[in-house]
Amino acid sequence: MGEAKRKSQSRAQILAAEPRCIYCTSKAETIEHMPPRAMFIDRQRPGTMEFGACEACNTGTRGADAVAALFARIHPRTTENAQGMRFVANLKSTVELHAPGVIEEITDTNRRKDEWAPHPSGILQRVVRITADGPRFMAHMKVFCAKLAMALYRYHVGEALPLDGAAWCQFALNAGMTQEHLDQRLTILPMFDTLRQGRKNVGNQFLYRYNTDNRTIVAAVAEFHRAMWITLFASSDQRIISLFLDEKMLQLPASVMAKPGGILGLLPAAPSLQ
Repeated sequence: MGEAKRKSQSRAQILAAEPRCIYCTSKAETIEHMPPRAMFIDRQRPGTMEFGACEACNTGTRGADAVAALFARIHPRTTENAQGMRFVANLKSTVELHAPGVIEEITDTNRRKDEWAPHPSGILQRVVRITADGPRFMAHMKVFCAKLAMALYRYHVGEALPLDGAAWCQFALNAGMTQEHLDQRLTILPMFDTLRQGRKNVGNQFLYRYNTDNRTIVAAVAEFHRAMWITLFASSDQRIISLFLDEKMLQLPASVMAKPGGILGLLPAAPSLQ
């Protein structure tokens, strides 16, 4: 993107440029930051990748944003210092508020395992390995992935993903993405970007490699805090979409296929009160 397009725009300018919510058919009435402020240290986020979204999609997916931000930061590099621990604690509180049931799901004793792992210094340290595959966690992560795919389509193509378009995404946490698999995906993605404004950028927290024709498709691998990876495709070309409707693609672990207007339907139902 040119430098002029990277400058922060006013709320009125952003909404005026958006014929509809970037996630559905409703009117754009709020400003959506994707990736969200919570993903960044001290919420310091360059003022780019801001889009118009409806109130329902923006506020209704706060839980998904919080879950993704939390799990992108649950890593020994983050939690080994007091500042990192405070940040994670604040995110945990946000998840409890906007994504009820997720924390209880991941803290289930059947999903936790104590083990020893090497510290960067070479010393072994005790860590708690969490198996994050519960239905509530998975649902929120799939929503976040779909949002990111649609936002990157809007950013690079210049308009919201059409209603007959679709996004396919797959995510991986820390050890879930091997260097071999990452290298295979990056070979077809020659360009890279991050949020940047002037000389400020957050490439050490969010970076994505991508390819696009700037008309009908965006393909990318996004990395958050070197602990979360999202592979995504968003396209309005029905030939491309048909490739991801293959049964094998739809059954890949931690993957989702979503269309504009369908994001809120991916969210889990509110947990029942005991």
